[in-house]
Amino acid sequence: MGDEAMPRKKRDDPTAISPTEWLDEYAYHLHFFLRWMDKYGRSEHEEADIVLFTREDLAQALRAHRDGLTKEQRKRLRELDNLLKTNAKLIAKALPDLPRLRQRLKPPRHHWWWWLDRLAQQQASRHKIAPANQSPPTEGQERRARWGS
Repeated sequence: MGDEAMPRKKRDDPTAISPTEWLDEYAYHLHFFLRWMDKYGRSEHEEADIVLFTREDLAQALRAHRDGLTKEQRKRLRELDNLLKTNAKLIAKALPDLPRLRQRLKPPRHHWWWWLDRLAQQQASRHKIAPANQSPPTEGQERRARWGS
């Protein structure tokens, strides 16, 4: 994989190309990463980086072109985002340095893809069985656990 799919000049200014093109790039890189992880059970961190940075570029393009996606494309984006969230554990596995990367980049909190390591931890804790005398977490507690706030 790598940056071959997108010419270097396009990476320099993500708003210079359409959200539709970034959506296609995001879909390509996410599916490639997931197929690779399914086949080999591991990935170079660059493969996971590309998924997150492509999602970031898509967000920047959408900010510049608010009506840049059709209704069907927005649905596709939600599906891809759900797929990414469902596979948060794989991204966290491929990017053990995600907290350092996040600290360096300082992304806004609503760019949730930079917090997939925390989401993976929360998903893992959900699958653990709580002791019989422990109440399930409230919605607010779950939200704080999920997003670290």
